[in-house]
Amino acid sequence: MMFNVNLKKVFNSEKIVIEECELEPSNLIDHIPNLDKNYVFELNVLNEVLLYLIYPFKDCLYISGPSGCGKTTLILQIAARLNWGVEQITLSNKCESLDLIGHTTLKRGELVYEYGPLTRAMLYGEILILNEIDLMSPGDLSVLNDVLEGKPLTILANNGEVIKPHPQFRVIATANTKGFGDMTGFYNGARLLNQAFLDRWRFIEMGYPKPIVELEMLKNSFPDLGLEMSKKLLHFAHDLRNVVEQGIENGVRQISAPFSTRTLLKIAALLSVETPYTVHKIIKMCFALRLPDVEHEYVMRLCNDIFGHEKQILKVTQKSDLGNEIEVSENNEDHSAESDTDSKEVKVEKKSRRRSKNSTDREESVA
Repeated sequence: MMFNVNLKKVFNSEKIVIEECELEPSNLIDHIPNLDKNYVFELNVLNEVLLYLIYPFKDCLYISGPSGCGKTTLILQIAARLNWGVEQITLSNKCESLDLIGHTTLKRGELVYEYGPLTRAMLYGEILILNEIDLMSPGDLSVLNDVLEGKPLTILANNGEVIKPHPQFRVIATANTKGFGDMTGFYNGARLLNQAFLDRWRFIEMGYPKPIVELEMLKNSFPDLGLEMSKKLLHFAHDLRNVVEQGIENGVRQISAPFSTRTLLKIAALLSVETPYTVHKIIKMCFALRLPDVEHEYVMRLCNDIFGHEKQILKVTQKSDLGNEIEVSENNEDHSAESDTDSKEVKVEKKSRRRSKNSTDREESVA
């Protein structure tokens, strides 16, 4: 049964381009993604995806963008709010067309044909998400050509069964490249895709969310983090991303890994819980330690510039066994200063004793 859906109300924005549409909710509740109430949409990209979902015109949607910018999450959260079922598969250079269509398998002593994600999505009117599509062989992807144009799928391995696409069947692919191979050096294994294949797609290019959007993500997901720390994290992310982008533009890679929104949220999550670890240690665990030594050193210098030096932070935050704050740096300096003074006094005293003893010996020898 079709229902009229007010998209402006669903996404709580008057700037949604398409106001209403008719959709049939998925009968397979398990296939509807979990809704994240804290998720923040970027309006421009949201409108482009909704335009495809409501008016596909026998196209498919190809979303390219850097690692961890939220390509798949965006589709899942849109589908969750529209009660639209999703089938997704992460492709690789080992994937074959059978992984998408289906294969014969042995169950309870009988050979039965088991549908793949492509076939299930066509049957039930779901969104098929093909993650990392640029890692799969172009030859194996060619089996999708007719399906992408809205034609039926013929399964020869299942006695020539013909699967007609449901009216709400959609195909969305995500990738770090646009099908021309990796131009950054970050994504080994990305392949050149066939241009006849790419001609069947509509394209959206995503980047990392704007700072104001990432700030909302941090505030919604980790309210205990605090506004000051959130802004410092965004400052840190912005500076690192600038270095990465400048390196790509100049053809000289200065940082070997992108600083993704996924990494930003990972760091924020660890900072939001009570642990003895400083922000410096958490940034090392979540990002810096994966880099070569020179790049690691640069990232930690930037960390010191934005968050302050680690020793100063330890002086304020480190706890004693009794749970009381202790001033690590100052106490250590005081103790070391006292010990240095004591040692100097001992040395002076020993020297004076030696001198007095030597003078006594000389007097006795003269006598």
